[in-house]
Amino acid sequence: MKTRRGWHRQLFVMVAFFACVAQAQEGPRRIVSVNLCADQLLLRLAPERVIAITMLSRRGDLAPDPSLGADKPAIRGSAEEILALKPDLVVFGPFSAAATRSLLERLGLPVYTLPYVESLPALREAIRTLGQLVHEPERAAALERRLDTLARPFDAEPPPILYYLQGGYSAGHGTWVGELIERSGGINAAARAGLIGYGDLPLERALAARPTRWWRTAYQNDTPTLGERLLAHPALRRQAGEPRWLPSWAITCAGPWSFEALEPLR
Repeated sequence: MKTRRGWHRQLFVMVAFFACVAQAQEGPRRIVSVNLCADQLLLRLAPERVIAITMLSRRGDLAPDPSLGADKPAIRGSAEEILALKPDLVVFGPFSAAATRSLLERLGLPVYTLPYVESLPALREAIRTLGQLVHEPERAAALERRLDTLARPFDAEPPPILYYLQGGYSAGHGTWVGELIERSGGINAAARAGLIGYGDLPLERALAARPTRWWRTAYQNDTPTLGERLLAHPALRRQAGEPRWLPSWAITCAGPWSFEALEPLR
């Protein structure tokens, strides 16, 4: 009797061991994303193994394709929701709830934090790292190739482009918007005006940078603000023409879709 029990115990240990080895080789099979940008990358790298995404990915103003992942549960990202899903990998963003992330780590759940991306090299690294984490290096490489194909210059003559929003808010050096402008062959007029990062740029300084085009995104669709008055200034339109609209999802999360959004602006 003891021998039979011992044999059963050994068999159970062996089965569990080989199951763990197989899972390690295949990568995580129950991935939960609690970050909008992680949603977008994971749904392109390992859609079959993503079991939940954020509610933000249902919004057409924030997600490039809200239908992507429509078959997945959308969660708010609470610890209770995540634990109920029994994930073997949880992907957070850099600004996700630190308390939830810390709790899951203490409970022994595998957790990864997607870094904040403001440049093309950083985006390539994020795609590559996430591809390795979910054991999908070939899909990650394909996504990188797509990125390289889309990041092409506008014209032979680089146009100075101003990104300008309500109240004079703009994007200067070291921003994803600036990266989109420069990688597409343009000159970031806000950076030329001396703006570093995101911040307010007085109209006089903006126009002194001689922009010939300007981009904007909607603060909220169909929601006018007092800051709109500045954008109606005739001097801005005399110099840079009518605004070209960049979808909010192009700058909310960096990805190949950001460059796809530039096509109508060329």
